[in-house]
Amino acid sequence: MEHLGTAEFTDLALGTDARPSLRQHDHLDRCLECSRELSRLREVVRAARDVSTEDLLTAPPDRVWRSIASELHLGAHLRPPAGSGGPTTLPDKRSSRDRALSRRPALFLAATALAVATLFGAVVTARLTAGPPSVAGPVSRLAPLGDPGAAGTVRLRGPATDREVTVTVAGLPPTDGYYEVWLMDQSHSRFVPLGALRADGTATLPIPPQIDLGAYPLLDVSAQAYNGNPAHSGVSSVRGRLYG
Repeated sequence: MEHLGTAEFTDLALGTDARPSLRQHDHLDRCLECSRELSRLREVVRAARDVSTEDLLTAPPDRVWRSIASELHLGAHLRPPAGSGGPTTLPDKRSSRDRALSRRPALFLAATALAVATLFGAVVTARLTAGPPSVAGPVSRLAPLGDPGAAGTVRLRGPATDREVTVTVAGLPPTDGYYEVWLMDQSHSRFVPLGALRADGTATLPIPPQIDLGAYPLLDVSAQAYNGNPAHSGVSSVRGRLYG
C-alpha cells in the first residue's frame, strides 16, 4: 500500500485543495495511519489559525527566531537583528496593535510551516524505523469437518519476518478441553502448533519466522483434551487454505 506523499499531506492539511481526490479519499478510508496523521496535521493548522493579537504583542526570544530560521532554512538576513523588535532604518509610528496585526500573517505562516515540518519529520522517522508495512492477505474460509455446524475465517497479516493469523470460528460445540490452531502440510501428516482459540472462538497468533508457508499452506483447528499430549488429536473441527 503506497501512503500519501508529503506534498499531498501539506495540501490537504492547509486546505490548498478543496477536497481530497478520489484516490486520496479511497486511501484515507483504508489506511488508518495516513488518516491519523492528516488529522494531527489539521489540528496543528487549526491551532495556528487561532493565534490572537495578544499572542503576538511580546517579541519572542532570539532563540525562537533562530530555531524557526533553521527549520525553514532561512538566511540570517531574514531574521530580526538580535535585541531589536523590528526594522531599524525608520521609526515605526504605528500603534502596537497595528504593528502586531501586520506581523500576524508572516508569523502564522512561519509557525504553521514549522509545526507541519516538525510533524512530517516525525512521520518520516517513524516510517523509516518501523520496518516493512503490514500487509493483509485475503480472508480465507474455514470449512466444517468434525463439527458440521462450525465454520470460520482466517486471515494472514504482516511482513515475512513478523507474520500472524487472525482466526474466527463460530458454531464450535462446548468442550472440556480446548481448540488448538495448527499449520498443516498438504499430506495432512505434519503440523505446526500456533496456539489455542479463546472461549469466544477467536485468536490472533504469531507464525514462527522460520516456517515456510509454502510447505504448510493449510490451517486446521482441532479439538484437544487436557491429557498432557501436545500432538494433534486427530479430531479436526474446521480447516481451510491460508492465502497471503
